[in-house]
Amino acid sequence: MSSKFAKAELSAGQSSASSAWLLVCVGPFIFLTFLILLALYGAPEHDDFCFAYQNVRDGFVQTLLAFYTGLSGRIVALLIIQIPAAIAKATGSSILPAYAATLIAFAILFVAGSAFAMVRMWPNVRGLPLLVLMLGFPAAIAGATPSAHDLLYWLPGLACYVPPGLVTILILGECVCAIDRERQFSIQATAWAVAGGFLAATCNEFTAVWLVAILAASLLARHIFDQKLQVGHHVAIGAAAAIGWLFVAAAPGNGHRMAAVGGSWNVVFAITEGFKFSLTGLRTLLLSPSLIGWLLAVMAISAATPAPEKQDPRREKWLAAGIAALVLGACYFEYFLHQLITGAHLVDRAQNEALILIIFGFTLCTSLLARVYRPQLRRKLSLGGSSISLDKPVWPLLLAAIIAISLYFSTTGSRVRREMATFDLFRQEAIARDRLLASRPDQVVEVPKHRWKPSTLIDADVTDNIGCVAMYYHSKELIPVDPPSGSSQ
Repeated sequence: MSSKFAKAELSAGQSSASSAWLLVCVGPFIFLTFLILLALYGAPEHDDFCFAYQNVRDGFVQTLLAFYTGLSGRIVALLIIQIPAAIAKATGSSILPAYAATLIAFAILFVAGSAFAMVRMWPNVRGLPLLVLMLGFPAAIAGATPSAHDLLYWLPGLACYVPPGLVTILILGECVCAIDRERQFSIQATAWAVAGGFLAATCNEFTAVWLVAILAASLLARHIFDQKLQVGHHVAIGAAAAIGWLFVAAAPGNGHRMAAVGGSWNVVFAITEGFKFSLTGLRTLLLSPSLIGWLLAVMAISAATPAPEKQDPRREKWLAAGIAALVLGACYFEYFLHQLITGAHLVDRAQNEALILIIFGFTLCTSLLARVYRPQLRRKLSLGGSSISLDKPVWPLLLAAIIAISLYFSTTGSRVRREMATFDLFRQEAIARDRLLASRPDQVVEVPKHRWKPSTLIDADVTDNIGCVAMYYHSKELIPVDPPSGSSQ
């Protein structure tokens, strides 16, 4: 009788734990779903129209060649930015729904890529706790970003930095997991890393350097821990990244872009200014509610997960220290390089790639250290005599509250709440502008500027690259005018 009662009690406890873990998923799921659906309100801006006009006129290849020789060597990004115009041309529709559909697709890819990185990191976690990790990581990034606009709602901003950021963390995760689990790269993993490394390297000027540094660090770690080096696999991935970088560096358009920003390179100034600005960004990130909530969840789940078979505390400590040094150094290099080339601080859209890498790196470090200090954490984190466990409801309920609060008060969460009332108004203005311009080809048109400008959805008005807007809509000339009076923001 007592045995049956014990089994029933255990079953009830597991059911309660499952319900609690489902509740933990609710916060990041709602947060990410809202951000994905918000892409429906997105609208193209200045640079989008330059690509759109040329794509409609010349197609993908000729447009790529024109911008490669005249602006930039970022091949993959140049192709991605043309997608909405190609969709609109093929369907005979307005560019607005095509742009929104493209943004939604890339938002879903961002979540999917981030989630897959978590699956690779925690092969011994299953079910709802794994789903929490899969949803929590992209939610933490989206919550802490300096610019949700550049991360999710502006194609030229995301195309250059989000895809390579995801490829970078997947390759870093594969290297770390192989060392941690004392296993070798498979042919399949090497093949996708070669392809991904090449494509990621063609998105901007610094990702290839990151990837080569990661691979060099992986070889060093394997040597230190007396593991098989697999030099050929590492060299193949690094060579693919280097070849991708050569495509970017060799672009004739780089010279025109460098001349446009002007000024001679000042290495000493770039070192100091890049360092100071990167420290400012790091301090802001470390105080971000979404990062704090996420790392607490990682620590709790890692401490509650059973220890792996080949656990080595010494190796895990060194791995955590090495990962922290690697990601911080890589991110500083990005800040330094941008300061050196442009003479200005790293722009928000480029900071997003650094954000993806550094949050992933901190996640790895937190997980490794939580495993090292699992016994101490289990004692410290016990509540009411109940030790931390994936099968008990008390900790999932606490994590549900922590994650929900951290996302609600995150940078993006706070901004979205402030601007919520303006999203639909901005969308209405964008639709009205599109209809006005589409209905009056070959004319001089007065175009009202946006009255409603939520920073989540818009960074530049029609006045930026107005010539490209005019060419896309076949207008003789566009004259920007103030929006009609009668309402206030």
